[in-house]
Amino acid sequence: MKLDIKHWQMLSTISELGNVAQAADALGISQSALSHRIAEAERRLGGKLFEKEGRRLKLTPAGSLITKAALQTLPILERAETDFEANASLNNQVVRLGVASYSCYYWLPAFIQFVNQNTSNLKIRLVASATQNPITSLQHGSVDVVIAPGHLATPGIKTTPLFIDELVLVTPYHDPLSNKNFIEAEDLREKHYYTYSQTVLPGFEYDRFISPSGVIPQQLEIVEMTDAIIELISAGLGVSILSKWAVSSALKTQRISSTKLGPKGLDLAWSALTRESEKKGSPSKQLATLLARWHKTM
Repeated sequence: MKLDIKHWQMLSTISELGNVAQAADALGISQSALSHRIAEAERRLGGKLFEKEGRRLKLTPAGSLITKAALQTLPILERAETDFEANASLNNQVVRLGVASYSCYYWLPAFIQFVNQNTSNLKIRLVASATQNPITSLQHGSVDVVIAPGHLATPGIKTTPLFIDELVLVTPYHDPLSNKNFIEAEDLREKHYYTYSQTVLPGFEYDRFISPSGVIPQQLEIVEMTDAIIELISAGLGVSILSKWAVSSALKTQRISSTKLGPKGLDLAWSALTRESEKKGSPSKQLATLLARWHKTM
């Protein structure tokens, strides 16, 4: 390799902060030393990483490609060091676990207890960032197992079925809609409606329930954290359509109510996603199998 780790860290830091002075501070060196480091990297590579744009530095096309590699590689190396320390000191195999779409973790303590009872060396590390970009997180190695709703068939990703859930209307506990056997999309027209994503996902509520009706809620607000949506609904500020499993903890405490969508309801399958490249019996595959076993006992 022509570059040292300090050069890769430099590329990542400049890209993330977008400012040479701030990057120098973050790296703990002077601006002059950073300039020398840039020049050294360019000399070793035989080409320009940056070009001046006024007072700022702009990545060249070649510089953008190598910086993209730095942004993907450095987090993997940092996680590898952290995992090594954990494995070496505790003889554990760390598996990073995330939940796609919904930020709900009420089930986690019970599952960790189940894992501890059935294995001696698997250690779960929760990765909350996988909620927004589950497939990318798996592909880049920032997460090892993702519990995901819906159909996310992707090359290189293995799907292990877990359980069948349903999408439901979530309302304040005493909302009039909670007394209905089921609701139609028309019932949402005058409601303040919360959604956790501005992307229309195939197989979810907008695709299967709202859009076919031609009815669009007049007051629609994006709140990216589903646990925040639950708090807003509990306070009587609106409604949403969410996974019944994801909100079951709040349903049990009667902070919110749920109502079926349409006379037949809308089912929602959940799966455990892992990388196909993982060997059979790898820690990730073991955890996916344990998830499937655990849900059968629920």
